[in-house]
Amino acid sequence: MHRFVLSTIASSVAALAASTAPAVAQDLPPPADPAQAQTTAQADAVLAASVFDGDFLVVGIGGVSMPSYEGSNDRSLSPVGGVFGRIAGVGINPRAAGVALDFVPEEKGETLSFNLGPVVRYRANRKGNVKDPVVRRLPKLDGVIEGGVALGFSYKGVLNSFDRVSLGADVRWDISGKGSGRVIAPGFTYFTPVSKGQVIGGRVGAEFVSAKYANYNYGIDAAGSAASGLPQYRARGGFKEWNVAAFTAVDLSGDFLDGGFSVGGGVQYSRLQGSAADTPITALRGRRGQWFAGLGIGHTF
Repeated sequence: MHRFVLSTIASSVAALAASTAPAVAQDLPPPADPAQAQTTAQADAVLAASVFDGDFLVVGIGGVSMPSYEGSNDRSLSPVGGVFGRIAGVGINPRAAGVALDFVPEEKGETLSFNLGPVVRYRANRKGNVKDPVVRRLPKLDGVIEGGVALGFSYKGVLNSFDRVSLGADVRWDISGKGSGRVIAPGFTYFTPVSKGQVIGGRVGAEFVSAKYANYNYGIDAAGSAASGLPQYRARGGFKEWNVAAFTAVDLSGDFLDGGFSVGGGVQYSRLQGSAADTPITALRGRRGQWFAGLGIGHTF
């Protein structure tokens, strides 16, 4: 199940501000008041004099209210957690039950940066906690480990000296041998600080899946049909969903630059498409509109 809320509120609750940190310190001295930074170079100098200079790590935990499986109209509450940061020049970015690494360092003084590295995550759709009595009669799905590559670029200083837009995509394959196929997940993110102690942002994204993925998650064979009473269904690959999310994080000391504890929250709406929406699992027993909401707390080291 897609859990962008994890990335935006639970596992990166304080990292929303940290991800604008430069890979190397700037030569320009920071302004006495960070709010007076007028250029991205001055903003980088502010961050270079903060907890985000050099190595840092954000650890987050929280909970998310979400559909109990893809296409469900029942809800479940799940714990979530993750890490964000940079160690020895390697960026660490959270994913739903996973992580992505970025091996491309930012160039000093540049507003445009690129990211490229491996990504891995665990997906557990219909593995457990299925509340619908009819869908529960279908065979449970094994958890799937997906691995692949994350790539994209970011641009700093769009509307102010501290904000950032990012465009990228994950391309992941089932590496656990369960036959779940491939997922391509592009996304566009914008976030900005509104004060030293709060950041806000939003994201739009989509997912495209292979026929193997679609049949693994949405197909119903003869045995499944006989057990559940749902009609047989052979799924097809293609456009799986679009999604839109909003999030915020607040530093409990009022200043993200000194690290410490922060809290965050976010909501996401996803609209299933193609076989994800047409399968009897969704069309007859659930709904194609999927809401996610969560809260989390994090600590920056």
